[in-house]
Amino acid sequence: MRTLYILFLLSISLVANEIYIASGAGYKQPIMELSQVFSSQTNIKINPMFGNMQQIAEQAKNSDKIAVFFGDEKFIKKLNIKFDHSVELGKGSLVLVYSNNTKLKSIDDLKSPQIKKIGLPDTTKAIYGVAAKEFLDNTHLTEELQDKLNVFQTVPQVSSYLVSGDIDAGFINKTDYWSISQKVANVIEIDESLYSPIKIIGVVLSGKENQNIDKLFDFLKSPLAQEILRKHGL
Repeated sequence: MRTLYILFLLSISLVANEIYIASGAGYKQPIMELSQVFSSQTNIKINPMFGNMQQIAEQAKNSDKIAVFFGDEKFIKKLNIKFDHSVELGKGSLVLVYSNNTKLKSIDDLKSPQIKKIGLPDTTKAIYGVAAKEFLDNTHLTEELQDKLNVFQTVPQVSSYLVSGDIDAGFINKTDYWSISQKVANVIEIDESLYSPIKIIGVVLSGKENQNIDKLFDFLKSPLAQEILRKHGL
C-alpha cells in the first residue's frame, strides 16, 4: 500500500513538473531551442504545440493544459486570448526568399516570367501572410502578381516548398529563413514601413500561473535566452 502511495505521489510530481505551450509555426526553431535549454537547466519538461495562429489559439483557449502562448501581440489581442502577464521575445521580420531554381535578386524580379509561383502564408490567419498581403497592397503588386500567388496555411509550409523548388519565391519570416538558409538562394528583407509592426510575446493564459511558468519567464528574460532569440532573427 505504501509503495502504491509513493508511486502515486511520484506520478503527480512528474505531471506537475511540465509546461504545455503553444506557438505560431513560424517560431518553431527558436521555441524548441529555448525549451531544450530551459529543460536541461531546470528538469521541467516543455510540451510544445505549433501551427496556424488562429487554430492553435482556439485550442489554447479550450485546453485545460496549455498554459503559455507565443505569437504576435496584436494577433493575440485580436483573438481575445485572456492572459495575466507577458514577456517580449523580439521583433518579427518579413522576408522574400527565392528558391535555388532562380538567380533573381530583387523584389521587382517577382514580375519576371521566370517567376511562376510565389508562396505566402494564409493572408487572414497567419501573421506573415497578413504582413505579405500588406506589403503587396502597399507596393501595388497584388493585382499584377495575382495569378502567381499561392496561399499556404503556415510559414513552414511555404519554407518547405521553397526548399523543394515547387515554388520559385515565397514570403516567410526571418526566423524560419535561418532554418533553410543553406537550401535556398537569395533573401530580401522587406522594408518594415510597408507592413504593420510585429512584436512577438509570450503570455501566461489566465488562471494557469504557477512557479514553473515563473521560472520559464525568468529564463526567457535572461542573457542566454536573448542570445538564442537573436540567433534566430528576433
